[in-house]
Amino acid sequence: MEQFVNEATGSQRQPYEPKPTEMFETQIQTYWDDADPAGRVYYPHFFRFVDYAETALFRASGAERMKLYDEYGVWMPRVESFAKFLKPIRAEEAIFVRLRTRFEGEKTVRMEFEIASVTDRSLLAEGYVTAVCMDRHTSRSRPLPPALREIFARAAANS
Repeated sequence: MEQFVNEATGSQRQPYEPKPTEMFETQIQTYWDDADPAGRVYYPHFFRFVDYAETALFRASGAERMKLYDEYGVWMPRVESFAKFLKPIRAEEAIFVRLRTRFEGEKTVRMEFEIASVTDRSLLAEGYVTAVCMDRHTSRSRPLPPALREIFARAAANS
């Protein structure tokens, strides 16, 4: 098994292997149109891949995200995002996107993500996106409907 060495400290580590129960995981294929002229995926697309993984979480639960939003009259606008880019993604490379959710009160969910290579599971990026449940009619925050909370809870951190 290949080992990774931190050149600054000399420490060695194994490729990242997630524990299956820690995070929701989905595989996504990248394409040429995701990339810049150098053939590397353009950094804003990393957040699009996280959005795809959120949709996959809903579908894995047997639900369509937008239908639930319509049913409950809510939106889930993103209010904060952060990413640390560790390695580039090459155009047409398959990736894993993993999500772990954390509830911040009754109205907010933080989706922590990791993006890893399908080839060797090395970590390519990590970060989070925070969304707040908002009533469509009043444009005010409101508690997450139980059906949405239940789906997000499937990827919830144990702590």
